[in-house]
Amino acid sequence: MPITNYSVIAGVPVSGKVMAGASTHYQITMKAPGTSFTVALNIQSVDGSEVLYAIKEDFVPADEAALLGLPMGRTPLESVAGGLALDFVRETIDGMPMVTREEMTLLPQLRPQGLSEEEKMMNRVRSGALQNAVVTLLNMTIADKGGVIYVFGSAFTDKGNVYGMHDVHMNQGSPMGGSAQGGHGGDNGVWQDGGLLIHLPGKSTWMGIFLAFQTQSWTTDGVGNPA
Repeated sequence: MPITNYSVIAGVPVSGKVMAGASTHYQITMKAPGTSFTVALNIQSVDGSEVLYAIKEDFVPADEAALLGLPMGRTPLESVAGGLALDFVRETIDGMPMVTREEMTLLPQLRPQGLSEEEKMMNRVRSGALQNAVVTLLNMTIADKGGVIYVFGSAFTDKGNVYGMHDVHMNQGSPMGGSAQGGHGGDNGVWQDGGLLIHLPGKSTWMGIFLAFQTQSWTTDGVGNPA
């Protein structure tokens, strides 16, 4: 089934930190009137599903007015074309794809065994590239009066109150089968991809961060499964 609670959260970033584990994430704390949210971004690769990322400067949202009109906090989204929902495979802006596989950079798999010290160092440098870029963009947003982050993904709750967002990445084209087969096919769907859009009004610009995994197909059927 598709991801649950597909939403966009609009807010102001407060801080960020690395959360290590089986799949290392960068956790962003955001605030909106009366509440705060945590956002989990994949920033390191794990064996079998390497992280792909694209950072698009001077990005132009498909519907800028609708985004700017959103209230701060969480807004549920319908997974349909013509709204604010994101779809890496199907969405176009001014006739061009919103993002393509070819625009994305591959983070290395973390395989320290058997590597020379120089190779280990290069692995760490390349793996930290996305984290450094995210930190830079967060600082730019904090410094820009009125800067807002719009995070798309699957909202999770605590006792009924939304307090976080995960699945902030492509959510279609995953191999079918369970995690033992390296797939998250149960999360596949169309018009439910995650992403992070940053509005910097002081610079009159937008930026977009888009994440995917190398195991995901960019050719999907009507329900988001690999075609």
